[in-house]
Amino acid sequence: MLFKKKDIFFETFIAISKNITEAAEEFSSEIHKPGTERKALTDIQDLEKKGDRYTHSIYKELNKTFITPLEREDILNLAVKMDDILDGIEATLIRMDIYDIRDINIFIKRNTEIIVEQCKEVEGAIEKLTSKKFLDIRPHAVRINELENEADDLFNNSLRELVSSCTDAIEFVKYKQIYEMLEEVTDACEDVANILESVLMRNS
Repeated sequence: MLFKKKDIFFETFIAISKNITEAAEEFSSEIHKPGTERKALTDIQDLEKKGDRYTHSIYKELNKTFITPLEREDILNLAVKMDDILDGIEATLIRMDIYDIRDINIFIKRNTEIIVEQCKEVEGAIEKLTSKKFLDIRPHAVRINELENEADDLFNNSLRELVSSCTDAIEFVKYKQIYEMLEEVTDACEDVANILESVLMRNS
């Protein structure tokens, strides 16, 4: 057991959110470094494994706890979607490594910055959730949604630029997939925000 049973769910959510933020910051820092060697991959894989352990502890406690601090469905969905964020970050960095992406353009860089901002907002919202300051969750959820809208625009612009300038079919496929994977991470952050909004509505 990772924490005392009395606060296992909330304490684990806090740990998960901090772990996600750390992975996002590591990812963005790596992307913004000069050079092409992906040195952060192992670190992020370690953080992903830690995240899996946290998520499994949530599943384990749900199976043996009768009274939970939130609706069981909310706890489960929140654990799953937060794990999706971390899985997406890891998967994107692995794919960039496999594809040997050398030109880290402004679209990729800004997307990682958005992901960091979203993850920090998720962490802030989780802190409010565990303090049961439900109404204070909303500003974080709104900001996550605003950032996701920016990511949508960025995705569309990156595809336009790719279509207009890339003449190599293989490179086209590589970059298109990376853009899509980054978009999926920002979508996962929005999914977490939507779950938190639902929790807010049921508890306010």
